[in-house]
Amino acid sequence: MKKLCETISSNGRQILEIIALIIVTSIPWVVDLQEIFKEYLTNQPISPDDFFWQAALRMGKPVASVILFFAVLIVIRKFNQGFVMNRKRVYHDYCYAWYWFCAKILEIKSCDLVLVPIHMQFKLVIRATFQEYPLDETEYPVVENESDSKVLETNQEDPTREINLVLEDTYEIEARQIPKSKQGYRTIKISRNSGADSSRHFSQKYIEAIIKCIRDLKGKVSVNVYATTNPMNTKHIAKRAFGLGERGNVEHLYVFQQSKDGRRRFEEKGKKIF
Repeated sequence: MKKLCETISSNGRQILEIIALIIVTSIPWVVDLQEIFKEYLTNQPISPDDFFWQAALRMGKPVASVILFFAVLIVIRKFNQGFVMNRKRVYHDYCYAWYWFCAKILEIKSCDLVLVPIHMQFKLVIRATFQEYPLDETEYPVVENESDSKVLETNQEDPTREINLVLEDTYEIEARQIPKSKQGYRTIKISRNSGADSSRHFSQKYIEAIIKCIRDLKGKVSVNVYATTNPMNTKHIAKRAFGLGERGNVEHLYVFQQSKDGRRRFEEKGKKIF
Protein backbone atom coordinates (compact mmCIF):
# COMPACT_ATOMS: atom_id res chain seq x y z
CA MET A 1 0.00 0.00 0.00
CA LYS A 2 2.87 2.38 0.85
CA LYS A 3 4.51 1.72 -2.51
CA LEU A 4 1.21 2.35 -4.32
CA CYS A 5 0.68 5.63 -2.47
CA GLU A 6 4.23 6.75 -3.29
CA THR A 7 3.73 5.86 -6.95
CA ILE A 8 0.48 7.83 -7.15
CA SER A 9 1.99 10.79 -5.28
CA SER A 10 5.10 10.88 -7.48
CA ASN A 11 3.07 10.65 -10.69
CA GLY A 12 0.08 12.71 -9.59
CA ARG A 13 0.44 15.26 -12.37
CA GLN A 14 0.50 12.65 -15.13
CA ILE A 15 -2.40 10.73 -13.59
CA LEU A 16 -4.55 13.86 -13.43
CA GLU A 17 -3.72 14.61 -17.06
CA ILE A 18 -4.80 11.11 -18.10
CA ILE A 19 -8.04 11.52 -16.15
CA ALA A 20 -8.65 14.85 -17.90
CA LEU A 21 -8.18 13.17 -21.30
CA ILE A 22 -10.61 10.40 -20.38
CA ILE A 23 -13.23 12.88 -19.15
CA VAL A 24 -13.16 15.14 -22.21
CA THR A 25 -13.18 12.13 -24.55
CA SER A 26 -16.28 10.81 -22.77
CA ILE A 27 -18.23 14.07 -22.83
CA PRO A 28 -19.76 13.61 -26.33
CA TRP A 29 -21.07 10.16 -25.30
CA VAL A 30 -22.81 11.30 -22.11
CA VAL A 31 -23.90 14.81 -23.12
CA ASP A 32 -25.91 15.72 -26.21
CA LEU A 33 -23.71 18.56 -27.42
CA GLN A 34 -25.72 19.10 -30.61
CA GLU A 35 -28.89 19.71 -28.58
CA ILE A 36 -27.15 22.03 -26.12
CA PHE A 37 -25.57 24.10 -28.90
CA LYS A 38 -28.47 23.75 -31.36
CA GLU A 39 -29.21 27.48 -31.55
CA TYR A 40 -25.51 28.31 -31.92
CA LEU A 41 -25.04 25.80 -34.76
CA THR A 42 -28.15 27.12 -36.53
CA ASN A 43 -27.26 30.80 -36.39
CA GLN A 44 -23.45 30.77 -36.45
CA PRO A 45 -21.76 30.18 -39.82
CA ILE A 46 -18.54 28.13 -39.86
CA SER A 47 -15.44 30.31 -39.79
CA PRO A 48 -11.69 29.55 -39.54
CA ASP A 49 -11.69 30.73 -35.91
CA ASP A 50 -14.09 28.08 -34.66
CA PHE A 51 -13.85 25.44 -37.41
CA PHE A 52 -12.64 22.61 -35.16
CA TRP A 53 -15.21 23.25 -32.45
CA GLN A 54 -18.05 23.40 -34.96
CA ALA A 55 -16.75 20.23 -36.58
CA ALA A 56 -16.72 18.55 -33.18
CA LEU A 57 -20.34 19.56 -32.62
CA ARG A 58 -21.69 18.79 -36.09
CA MET A 59 -19.91 15.56 -37.11
CA GLY A 60 -21.08 13.19 -34.40
CA LYS A 61 -19.79 11.63 -31.21
CA PRO A 62 -16.68 9.76 -32.51
CA VAL A 63 -15.32 12.81 -34.30
CA ALA A 64 -16.13 15.05 -31.34
CA SER A 65 -14.26 12.70 -28.99
CA VAL A 66 -11.16 12.67 -31.19
CA ILE A 67 -11.12 16.44 -31.62
CA LEU A 68 -11.59 17.07 -27.91
CA PHE A 69 -8.87 14.51 -27.08
CA PHE A 70 -6.26 16.18 -29.26
CA ALA A 71 -7.30 19.69 -28.25
CA VAL A 72 -6.77 18.91 -24.57
CA LEU A 73 -3.61 16.90 -25.31
CA ILE A 74 -2.08 19.95 -27.00
CA VAL A 75 -2.82 22.02 -23.88
CA ILE A 76 -1.31 19.31 -21.65
CA ARG A 77 1.86 19.13 -23.74
CA LYS A 78 2.36 22.88 -23.50
CA PHE A 79 1.69 22.72 -19.77
CA ASN A 80 4.41 20.06 -19.36
CA GLN A 81 7.15 22.22 -20.84
CA GLY A 82 9.80 22.61 -18.14
CA PHE A 83 8.38 19.84 -15.93
CA VAL A 84 10.89 17.28 -14.62
CA MET A 85 9.63 13.77 -13.92
CA ASN A 86 10.74 11.84 -10.78
CA ARG A 87 11.55 14.87 -8.60
CA LYS A 88 10.03 13.36 -5.46
CA ARG A 89 12.53 11.41 -3.36
CA VAL A 90 10.85 8.02 -3.52
CA TYR A 91 11.92 4.87 -5.36
CA HIS A 92 10.77 5.18 -8.98
CA ASP A 93 10.36 1.55 -10.00
CA TYR A 94 8.08 1.88 -13.05
CA CYS A 95 7.90 -0.06 -16.31
CA TYR A 96 9.46 1.36 -19.46
CA ALA A 97 6.03 1.74 -21.10
CA TRP A 98 5.05 4.29 -18.45
CA TYR A 99 8.21 6.35 -19.06
CA TRP A 100 7.67 6.15 -22.84
CA PHE A 101 4.04 7.31 -22.47
CA CYS A 102 5.05 10.27 -20.30
CA ALA A 103 7.82 11.29 -22.70
CA LYS A 104 6.21 10.69 -26.09
CA ILE A 105 2.48 11.23 -25.42
CA LEU A 106 2.40 13.72 -22.54
CA GLU A 107 5.63 15.23 -23.93
CA ILE A 108 7.52 15.53 -20.67
CA LYS A 109 11.03 16.38 -21.79
CA SER A 110 13.11 15.85 -18.63
CA CYS A 111 13.50 12.99 -16.16
CA ASP A 112 15.53 12.75 -12.95
CA LEU A 113 17.52 9.49 -12.69
CA VAL A 114 17.98 9.57 -8.92
CA LEU A 115 16.28 6.61 -7.19
CA VAL A 116 15.50 4.97 -10.54
CA PRO A 117 16.53 1.27 -10.80
CA ILE A 118 19.90 1.13 -12.52
CA HIS A 119 18.71 -1.06 -15.39
CA MET A 120 16.04 1.54 -16.16
CA GLN A 121 18.63 4.33 -16.01
CA PHE A 122 20.59 2.54 -18.74
CA LYS A 123 17.50 1.94 -20.87
CA LEU A 124 16.18 5.50 -20.62
CA VAL A 125 19.53 7.07 -21.51
CA ILE A 126 20.48 4.64 -24.28
CA ARG A 127 17.07 4.93 -25.96
CA ALA A 128 17.03 8.72 -25.46
CA THR A 129 13.46 8.42 -24.20
CA PHE A 130 13.62 11.90 -22.68
CA GLN A 131 15.47 14.87 -24.10
CA GLU A 132 17.23 15.69 -20.85
CA TYR A 133 18.29 13.95 -17.63
CA PRO A 134 19.12 16.86 -15.30
CA LEU A 135 21.25 16.12 -12.24
CA ASP A 136 22.62 18.47 -9.60
CA GLU A 137 26.34 18.64 -10.40
CA THR A 138 27.14 19.82 -6.87
CA GLU A 139 26.05 16.40 -5.58
CA TYR A 140 28.63 14.71 -7.81
CA PRO A 141 31.81 16.79 -7.49
CA VAL A 142 34.63 16.12 -9.94
CA VAL A 143 37.45 14.02 -8.46
CA GLU A 144 40.55 16.15 -7.97
CA ASN A 145 43.97 14.63 -8.84
CA GLU A 146 42.20 11.45 -9.80
CA SER A 147 44.22 8.26 -10.11
CA ASP A 148 43.66 5.78 -12.94
CA SER A 149 40.84 3.30 -12.57
CA LYS A 150 41.80 -0.28 -11.81
CA VAL A 151 40.94 -2.89 -14.46
CA LEU A 152 41.00 -6.57 -13.49
CA GLU A 153 40.17 -9.37 -15.92
CA THR A 154 39.44 -13.00 -14.97
CA ASN A 155 38.35 -16.17 -16.82
CA GLN A 156 40.07 -14.91 -19.96
CA GLU A 157 40.14 -18.43 -21.39
CA ASP A 158 36.34 -18.66 -21.48
CA PRO A 159 35.41 -19.21 -25.17
CA THR A 160 31.83 -17.87 -25.04
CA ARG A 161 30.78 -14.53 -26.44
CA GLU A 162 29.17 -13.57 -23.12
CA ILE A 163 31.10 -11.16 -20.89
CA ASN A 164 30.54 -9.92 -17.35
CA LEU A 165 31.28 -6.21 -16.90
CA VAL A 166 31.54 -5.31 -13.22
CA LEU A 167 31.45 -1.56 -12.60
CA GLU A 168 32.57 -0.83 -9.05
CA ASP A 169 31.96 2.79 -8.16
CA THR A 170 30.18 3.81 -4.96
CA TYR A 171 30.28 0.32 -3.40
CA GLU A 172 32.57 -2.69 -3.67
CA ILE A 173 31.29 -5.70 -5.64
CA GLU A 174 32.45 -9.16 -4.57
CA ALA A 175 32.61 -12.19 -6.85
CA ARG A 176 30.06 -14.06 -4.69
CA GLN A 177 27.46 -11.36 -5.42
CA ILE A 178 27.44 -12.30 -9.12
CA PRO A 179 24.84 -14.98 -10.02
CA LYS A 180 26.40 -18.46 -9.87
CA SER A 181 25.24 -19.21 -13.40
CA LYS A 182 27.39 -16.29 -14.67
CA GLN A 183 30.50 -16.61 -12.51
CA GLY A 184 32.39 -18.79 -15.00
CA TYR A 185 32.23 -16.26 -17.84
CA ARG A 186 35.03 -13.89 -18.78
CA THR A 187 34.78 -11.02 -16.32
CA ILE A 188 36.15 -7.48 -16.58
CA LYS A 189 36.04 -5.50 -13.34
CA ILE A 190 36.61 -1.74 -13.49
CA SER A 191 37.00 0.03 -10.16
CA ARG A 192 37.16 3.74 -9.48
CA ASN A 193 40.19 4.48 -7.27
CA SER A 194 40.49 0.74 -6.51
CA GLY A 195 37.08 0.89 -4.85
CA ALA A 196 38.52 2.75 -1.83
CA ASP A 197 36.34 5.86 -2.23
CA SER A 198 32.63 5.14 -1.86
CA SER A 199 31.51 8.78 -2.07
CA ARG A 200 29.53 10.02 -5.06
CA HIS A 201 31.80 11.68 -7.61
CA PHE A 202 31.74 12.39 -11.31
CA SER A 203 34.80 10.58 -12.63
CA GLN A 204 35.95 11.31 -16.16
CA LYS A 205 38.83 8.82 -15.97
CA TYR A 206 36.50 6.08 -14.78
CA ILE A 207 34.08 6.69 -17.64
CA GLU A 208 36.90 6.77 -20.18
CA ALA A 209 38.27 3.48 -18.85
CA ILE A 210 34.86 1.85 -19.39
CA ILE A 211 34.53 3.34 -22.90
CA LYS A 212 37.98 1.98 -23.82
CA CYS A 213 37.08 -1.45 -22.45
CA ILE A 214 33.90 -1.61 -24.55
CA ARG A 215 35.67 -0.45 -27.70
CA ASP A 216 38.41 -3.06 -27.22
CA LEU A 217 35.97 -5.99 -27.15
CA LYS A 218 36.40 -8.19 -30.19
CA GLY A 219 33.53 -9.30 -32.40
CA LYS A 220 29.87 -9.38 -31.47
CA VAL A 221 29.48 -9.98 -27.74
CA SER A 222 26.74 -10.07 -25.13
CA VAL A 223 27.56 -7.94 -22.08
CA ASN A 224 26.18 -8.48 -18.57
CA VAL A 225 26.53 -5.34 -16.45
CA TYR A 226 26.75 -5.42 -12.64
CA ALA A 227 27.11 -1.85 -11.42
CA THR A 228 27.13 0.30 -8.32
CA THR A 229 27.59 3.52 -10.30
CA ASN A 230 25.94 6.75 -9.22
CA PRO A 231 23.36 8.35 -11.56
CA MET A 232 25.81 10.92 -12.97
CA ASN A 233 28.39 8.32 -13.97
CA THR A 234 25.67 5.93 -15.15
CA LYS A 235 24.26 8.58 -17.48
CA HIS A 236 27.63 9.17 -19.13
CA ILE A 237 28.49 5.45 -19.31
CA ALA A 238 25.16 4.57 -20.92
CA LYS A 239 25.33 7.39 -23.45
CA ARG A 240 29.02 7.33 -24.33
CA ALA A 241 29.88 3.62 -24.00
CA PHE A 242 26.63 1.96 -25.09
CA GLY A 243 24.89 4.66 -27.13
CA LEU A 244 23.77 3.73 -30.63
CA GLY A 245 26.90 5.09 -32.29
CA GLU A 246 29.31 3.36 -29.88
CA ARG A 247 27.96 -0.16 -29.48
CA GLY A 248 28.92 -1.74 -32.80
CA ASN A 249 30.65 -4.67 -31.10
CA VAL A 250 28.01 -5.17 -28.38
CA GLU A 251 25.14 -7.25 -29.74
CA HIS A 252 23.18 -7.54 -26.51
CA LEU A 253 23.29 -5.65 -23.22
CA TYR A 254 21.83 -6.92 -19.97
CA VAL A 255 21.87 -4.98 -16.69
CA PHE A 256 21.48 -6.92 -13.44
CA GLN A 257 19.69 -5.33 -10.52
CA GLN A 258 21.26 -5.60 -7.09
CA SER A 259 19.19 -6.85 -4.18
CA LYS A 260 18.70 -4.51 -1.23
CA ASP A 261 18.78 -7.29 1.35
CA GLY A 262 21.38 -9.54 2.93
CA ARG A 263 24.58 -9.88 0.93
CA ARG A 264 23.17 -7.65 -1.80
CA ARG A 265 23.54 -10.28 -4.48
CA PHE A 266 22.61 -9.44 -8.04
CA GLU A 267 19.44 -10.98 -9.45
CA GLU A 268 19.74 -14.24 -11.38
CA LYS A 269 18.22 -12.75 -14.53
CA GLY A 270 19.30 -9.47 -16.06
CA LYS A 271 17.07 -6.86 -17.69
CA LYS A 272 17.58 -6.72 -21.45
CA ILE A 273 18.40 -3.21 -22.67
CA PHE A 274 18.97 -4.09 -26.33
